[in-house]
Amino acid sequence: MPIPGTKTTTAARRVLLRDVVEDRLREAIMDGTLEPGETLHDKELQDWLGVSRTPIRDALNELARTGLVEMEPNRYTRVVVPREEEALEAMQTLGVLLGGIVRLAVPRLDKKSRTRIIADLSHIQEDLESAGLPQTRNTVLKMWERLAQQCGNAILQGVYQDAMTGLFFKVPVEFFARLFDQDEIRTEVAKLSSAIESRDAIAAELATERIYQLPAADAASD
Repeated sequence: MPIPGTKTTTAARRVLLRDVVEDRLREAIMDGTLEPGETLHDKELQDWLGVSRTPIRDALNELARTGLVEMEPNRYTRVVVPREEEALEAMQTLGVLLGGIVRLAVPRLDKKSRTRIIADLSHIQEDLESAGLPQTRNTVLKMWERLAQQCGNAILQGVYQDAMTGLFFKVPVEFFARLFDQDEIRTEVAKLSSAIESRDAIAAELATERIYQLPAADAASD
């Protein structure tokens, strides 16, 4: 008679392998190792990652769900190509999501966490001023991951995990630099830092919304 615990352990390992493959592929897409529009062949991915086809297909299906990969059965699987006309909508969606996260997280931050977030924002300011935008995205993603972990809302954390990388991928560096007012963004990043330092959750939320191109309250009422 099979031992029930054996099946559970095997299933857990299988899920873990799929998750590892998914993380590797996501990182490769986000850092440009796998380029926008690049066709993804199962055999090449198997050789690269050293795993069987099943966890690769599972991971690709999940990445397609989150907007990093597009799949057409029996035709192609490829990395999504960001479209300039979607950049503003992606930014505004981030504004709604991240505004809620920062509103909930700021009152919960201890001194150590608050200091670390403010340091992240300082690095982001420096990168924006020096046009070091590729480095900025990495810092931004890590900072929001920390804030999401502190927000205390498990449902919102789940939405964040599902949506974050796909939304950021829709706004590559060249779109961000060309389409959005960098001076205004730097100003709002400074406001966000001050709001977090003073533990003003509402001001932090408003600054976040402006960074991500949501209209200001007075503009929305005109």
